[in-house]
Amino acid sequence: MHVLPKANPLYEKIPAQKIVLTDVLNKLAKGSFSGYLSYTDADFVADCIFVQGILICVGACEKERERTGFEAFSLLFDRILSSGGEINIYRMTADVAVCAHALLLGAKLFHGSEVRRIDIKGTLAQLRNQGLNGVVRFYTQKRSAMIFYKDGKKIGYYHDDAQTIETSPEESRKIAALPGALVDVCSTKPMEELMRNNLLHMVNLEKLWEAAQARQTTPRPEAAAAAQKIATDGPDDVKLQGLVEDLKEIAAAYLSKEGRIAVEKGLQEAGGKRILFDDGKTAVFITQLEKEARNIDSNARIDEMIDLMKSEIAGRLAV
Repeated sequence: MHVLPKANPLYEKIPAQKIVLTDVLNKLAKGSFSGYLSYTDADFVADCIFVQGILICVGACEKERERTGFEAFSLLFDRILSSGGEINIYRMTADVAVCAHALLLGAKLFHGSEVRRIDIKGTLAQLRNQGLNGVVRFYTQKRSAMIFYKDGKKIGYYHDDAQTIETSPEESRKIAALPGALVDVCSTKPMEELMRNNLLHMVNLEKLWEAAQARQTTPRPEAAAAAQKIATDGPDDVKLQGLVEDLKEIAAAYLSKEGRIAVEKGLQEAGGKRILFDDGKTAVFITQLEKEARNIDSNARIDEMIDLMKSEIAGRLAV
């Protein structure tokens, strides 16, 4: 599950069903908010990280399975509508929010390594020389502490009993010295690079919210049939079916019901879902789908929709 620092709370324990999440996210953006909004419910958690009003990432974790981007938003909206949960919002400086991105979606330079087996002083010196943007996290089953870095320089400390980001490394040293302590080192890109992509401009949240509401109120018997088919198919078919459903949801978010139909029709005409394993055939399918989408609604953000689909195809089939 996610382990972002819970310092400087703006709001805590707000029932998610009493707010309109899309409105809250847009208000945080307009207020140049830096920090993150967290949603929790049983075995599910989702986090939306902002830097100076720009939504740089969203991540969701359900039963240890991580999701990001469009898929994370869809799961988040479905969960709020189906079971409620709570919203928490924590303020940060922009630099610490970048470190939160490293924790959530950054590269893992070390992951679950035993502190006693590592030259910590040498490692920290190396991170300084490399200009780390990110976090060093020491933890046991009961305790956790973090050191935040910008350009290789320490900019703050946090531990599980803290109410704010601190300036003293004392607690971090204590936790690192505990028997069996482990260490993670997470890195990310500089702030300027992360801020180039604003998810609020790439994803039509209102359409996603409407699609989630429709899923809650409209029976979908075909979903059960699809699930039964997936259960009897091989891994490739399972992966493809999930990808196709994601493409339909993306299209529906931008073009409503007509978008879902366009994806189904386009794949059928292109030769079926397995063409998505072929880069050339996929490119043809995407080109034709873009043309059809512009015929359906020339005022919709079709370029964003197509970019999101390309990213989803590349990400899904890369694993």
